[in-house]
Amino acid sequence: MSTQPTIGFIGVGEIAQAIIEGLAAGEDPPPVVTSPRGRERSASLASRFPDFVSVAASNQDVVDAADTVVLAVLPQQLAEVAGPLAFRDDQVVVSALAGVPIAEVAAAVGAPVTVVRAIPMPPVRDRAVPTVVTPEHPAASALFDRTGGTLAVADEEELAVFSAATGAVSGFLQYLSVVCDWTEEQGVPRESGQRFLRGLFGALAPAIREESTPMAEVVTAHETPGGLNEQLREEVFDDAGTDALSGALDRLHARVRGG
Repeated sequence: MSTQPTIGFIGVGEIAQAIIEGLAAGEDPPPVVTSPRGRERSASLASRFPDFVSVAASNQDVVDAADTVVLAVLPQQLAEVAGPLAFRDDQVVVSALAGVPIAEVAAAVGAPVTVVRAIPMPPVRDRAVPTVVTPEHPAASALFDRTGGTLAVADEEELAVFSAATGAVSGFLQYLSVVCDWTEEQGVPRESGQRFLRGLFGALAPAIREESTPMAEVVTAHETPGGLNEQLREEVFDDAGTDALSGALDRLHARVRGG
């Protein structure tokens, strides 16, 4: 029997599954108990990882079994799901609910537990991205250090900046999609253009992940003065283009802060 703290998941959607898969990718994963919410996904995870994942009969059974409880339901479901549950005072609740302040989670839980807000992203399944949390807490670090690392920030105001920044992901991919579409418009077979560009852009991952190099230097390292890359970057990211992106991020920031 494991002596590690048990992790309970209430709500088993895409993010909860990604965390559990990230735990499974490491050595000696902690015991995991999932709720019957998302029954098919819970059953699938228990079938794939029978050595450490089990499915509880109810949400209360998850709370009773767990040392750390991860709330991963939809924000509008918080009161309905957490309100009827009896938590222990010594438990840690990790909230993965987008845009829901700690005070609101604590009020819904209704017990003097420690609440930690977190922004786990889907790449935690590959242990490829740190999870932003506030406040820093050993239980949260023990969980997310296993899935790509923990990045503790000062407060919920700082966490909101990271939350807004996550909204840039599909736009980043749309940039590549537009380039792919352009090659097809020029008569290149779609499969050929996408194969080349996916390989080209995918090969940038090591440079992006090298944390010791500032991103501005990564940009200049991938262009030459007067070259094609510099020309396109300066045309797309002129003052107007850069201001448009920054303004969109400002609006996302206001949204996640409740503005």
